[in-house]
Amino acid sequence: MIIQEVKMKKGLVVIIILSLALMASSCIPAEESIIDLSASDHADIMEDVIGNSGDMIPLTTPTVEQLLNAALEVPAVSNSTKTSIQYVLDLLPELEGWLAEIPDETWQAIDDIMYDIEAFGGNITLTIDYLQGGLNSNAWDDYEYLPEALEFGIDLLEAGEDTIYNPTWYPYTQPPLVGFNTSQLWKEDLEGGIAGAVGAALADIAPARYVISIGGVVGAIDSSIADLISQLSEWW
Repeated sequence: MIIQEVKMKKGLVVIIILSLALMASSCIPAEESIIDLSASDHADIMEDVIGNSGDMIPLTTPTVEQLLNAALEVPAVSNSTKTSIQYVLDLLPELEGWLAEIPDETWQAIDDIMYDIEAFGGNITLTIDYLQGGLNSNAWDDYEYLPEALEFGIDLLEAGEDTIYNPTWYPYTQPPLVGFNTSQLWKEDLEGGIAGAVGAALADIAPARYVISIGGVVGAIDSSIADLISQLSEWW
C-alpha cells in the first residue's frame, strides 16, 4: 500500500518529490477533464470489485493496478463504475507524490486519530461520532486540509456502511470471502482516504471544489484493493 511506502521513504525522496510537485502544480487539469468522484463512487467501485472477485482470479497475486484493470474486463461491472475505475487508475501513479506533500505533524495527527479509533472496537457509528465531535470542536484546525479530509472520511464510512463495511453483506457469506475482516477494511480505507485527500489538496492537483474527494477516493481505493489482496492472499 502506497501510504506505508511513503512513510518509510519520505526522508529519502523529498527533494525529488518537491521537484515533481512544482511541475504538477503548474499543470492543474481543466475542469472539463475532471470527473467529480465522491465517497459513493468509492463504495460503488469496491462493491463491484468485491462482488465480482470470482471473475477476477489471476494466476499470481495481483497488484492494485492489475486487479482494477481486471475489473474493467468484467461484464457485470457497470459502465459508470468502469469510468470511475479508469479515472482512479490514471491518477494512482501520482498518489505517492501527493502523500509526500503531507507534513510530519499532519501524519502524526492522522496516526493519533487512527490510534484513538481502535478504542471503538470496530464500531463505525462510534467512529463517526468521534470524528464529527472533533470537527465540531475544531480539534484539527491547525492541520491544513485535515478537517476537510475528515469530513470526506465520514462520508466514506457512511457510503459503505451497509455494504462493503457490513460483515453480513451477501458477498461476505460466500467463499472465499467468508470471515472477511470488514473492520480492518474500513480502517485502512479511512486512513488512506484521509491521507489521499490531504495530499492531493496540498499538491493542488485539481480545483478546490474537487480536490478533496478526488484525492480521498484515490487514496481509499489504493488502501481498499491492497487490503482485499492481503486478506485473500491464500486465494491467489
